[in-house]
Amino acid sequence: MATSAPRSSVFTFESTVHSSHVLRCLDEQRRRDTMCDVTVVVEGQSFRAHRSILASCSEYMMHRISSFSQHGAVITLPQEVTVAGFEPLLKFAYTSKLIFEKHNVLEIRNSASILGFNDLDKACFDFLLPKFFSSKLGTFYQRQISVCICLTGSRIPSVSS
Repeated sequence: MATSAPRSSVFTFESTVHSSHVLRCLDEQRRRDTMCDVTVVVEGQSFRAHRSILASCSEYMMHRISSFSQHGAVITLPQEVTVAGFEPLLKFAYTSKLIFEKHNVLEIRNSASILGFNDLDKACFDFLLPKFFSSKLGTFYQRQISVCICLTGSRIPSVSS
């Protein structure tokens, strides 16, 4: 009579709070400038961050960061990326929350396109821009959106004047 080995079962526990806890801790480290290993310069202003967070959220950062081997690298962003556009994206990378106002949504969208925050581009801006910039606003915002298209090479919803 053959005896079989006891069956083993594999169980998985998936925490619903672990990832948000890790992000909160990393954001706290960023705000205290603890364990940050990269400085991002935008319009002359410096932002400390973690390379792994930036590279995980941005195609542009992934390419730029992969070329650095030393700790404490400095990345200067293109002049088309503004502080008003970048800072909300940096906070989003650490909190999963994009905080914006009507006056800076185009700058954020432009910076997101340049830096390759593609999830935001599709999930957020394609939904928001038509709501913020209705035909009642006239040609001023149409020009702003046209500038955004020219800088990024991306298509955003058209606004009729």
